[in-house]
Amino acid sequence: MPKGRKPKPTAVHELNGSYDINPKRRNKSEPKPPSGRPVAPRYLDRLAKNEWRQTCELLEKMGVLSLADKSALTLYCQTFSEWRKAIVYCDKYGAWTIGKDGNGNTTTTRNEWDRLRERSAESCRKWLVEFGLTPSARTRLQVTEETKDEFDLFMNRYSDN
Repeated sequence: MPKGRKPKPTAVHELNGSYDINPKRRNKSEPKPPSGRPVAPRYLDRLAKNEWRQTCELLEKMGVLSLADKSALTLYCQTFSEWRKAIVYCDKYGAWTIGKDGNGNTTTTRNEWDRLRERSAESCRKWLVEFGLTPSARTRLQVTEETKDEFDLFMNRYSDN
C-alpha cells in the first residue's frame, strides 16, 4: 500500500473549488456511487440500528450518503453499539479492579471492558472522520449553495421534456 496522504475524492475537490483553478486535474475515472439510502442489515442490534437511522439522516442532509456506504456504516454502527455496551459495563463493574498480590501489596488491574471502550471509541472517531461528521473534518469542506434565478428555474422545469 502506498504511503502518504489518502487521496481526496473528486467530490471533495469540487466542493473546495480545486478544479476551478486547474480543471485538467479532475479524475475522470473515479467511479460515481449510486445515490440513495442503504438498508440496515438485520443482524444489527437495537443500539446500532438507532445510530444507523440518525447517521443516515445526517448524511442525507449533508448530501453525501450513497448506497456504497452500507459496509462502512455497518462497521461504524456496530462499533458504536459495542462502545455503548462497554460504557454500561464499566459503570457497573468499574474501569479498574483493586486487589492484592501474593506479597500483600495493593495492585490495580484495568478492566477489559475499559480497554474495549477505549478501542471502540477511537474506531468510532475514525469512522466519523471518514463520513465528515466531526468538526475538524467539516472545516476541510466548503459547500457553496447554488443560487438560481428565475431563468434557471424556467430552464430546469422544461429541460426534462
